[in-house]
Amino acid sequence: MKNKPEETPALQIHKETIDAIRDTYLRPDQPLQKTNTTPVFIPSTHLDDLMNTECIGKITTVDPMMYKVSEDFEAITATKAEPFVVKVTSLAESDVCQLVSSLINASGEESATKIEYQGSGEYKIIGRCDVEGDWQMRITAGAEHIKGSPVNVKVKTLGIIQTIENIAEEHNKTENVTDLAVDTDGCILVSSNSKNILKFHQSGSFVDSLSGFSYNLLVARMHQMGDGDILHSGYSYSYSRRIVTMYNNKYKYKNVFYNKEVQYPFGLTVNKKSRVLYVADCGNLLGKIGSEGSEIGQLKEPQDVTLTKEGHVIVADFGNNRIQMFDSSGKMMRVIVVGCGEEDGKVMGPHGVTMNMDENLIVSSNHKLQLFDKNGIFIKRIDHEDDGLYIPVGCTVLSHRPRIVAVANHGKNNIKIFKY
Repeated sequence: MKNKPEETPALQIHKETIDAIRDTYLRPDQPLQKTNTTPVFIPSTHLDDLMNTECIGKITTVDPMMYKVSEDFEAITATKAEPFVVKVTSLAESDVCQLVSSLINASGEESATKIEYQGSGEYKIIGRCDVEGDWQMRITAGAEHIKGSPVNVKVKTLGIIQTIENIAEEHNKTENVTDLAVDTDGCILVSSNSKNILKFHQSGSFVDSLSGFSYNLLVARMHQMGDGDILHSGYSYSYSRRIVTMYNNKYKYKNVFYNKEVQYPFGLTVNKKSRVLYVADCGNLLGKIGSEGSEIGQLKEPQDVTLTKEGHVIVADFGNNRIQMFDSSGKMMRVIVVGCGEEDGKVMGPHGVTMNMDENLIVSSNHKLQLFDKNGIFIKRIDHEDDGLYIPVGCTVLSHRPRIVAVANHGKNNIKIFKY
């Protein structure tokens, strides 16, 4: 105001106005008056639209009841340090961001998981536990457990879990074991080129000796069909030749198959859809798949045969130390496993081949039991050098979850059971 004396009267008027308002509403000798005012909230019925159009966010709600752990995955057994999968389904199309999973054991140790959305409301949760014992996989959506969560996971180690010994001594078997199959009640059937088949619990305890098969058949190899029927290949004293017979799940005779061109039927399998019977023979397959020789597509003393889900024929080509694949019409597709060698991934005289639920191949050969994918890529060796495998022949899957396989250990005349 010293620099602009002409503004002094106007400023004085403003000061008087401010003092009057202060004295009226903020008098120091009177306390502030409280008012009983209740706020009123008016809900918006178009908040989602507003937020989307104004580009300030989006509200998403998650209903955990929309998700469910798939059947057969609510309690599983896994292998230590090996990946395992739990499947989840949703009632609606969604994405992986909706689910959260974790693995924890009783000691509070945690393990990482990975969730993959497969499309069409299907999820795959991959976990791995490096410690044995009981674990839980907790699967939540919107911070709440989904149906079937938590999943109980029992983690065990790999390797040999059972040996059924002294088969020849205890059961008067003069021939060594050649094959095995799983009965409809889960028991193991063991053949050994003789007139009876031995039956064991998977624990190793003896159940029964089955005999009285038609045509005085010496059973070499077996194949359990999905409907409970079982096929036997072997030598018939009645026919004085080698044949294939069929029995039902009560071991009652149903049918006989023979072909004058078949010399030595051994491993066998059946295409469930086409009902075509494939039999590994000395140099041939029933239906003339391949010819005798060592060239690609030829076979030399094939020992076993199995099928892929597509119906492709996989043959244990014993004499050529390899595994070959043919299509259902017998056309050569490719060699999928090549020997011969001691190193992992090679096969020396493959005797048995079977496919598990994951479409991986289990191959028994003179020196080991190995796991390959269906394209022949080596995955791992199932047995260990000190497990006592010597000329393992027929093999069969006892369980898919956990993964358990049994093999007829011909050289030692016993049965070896492995968790892989």
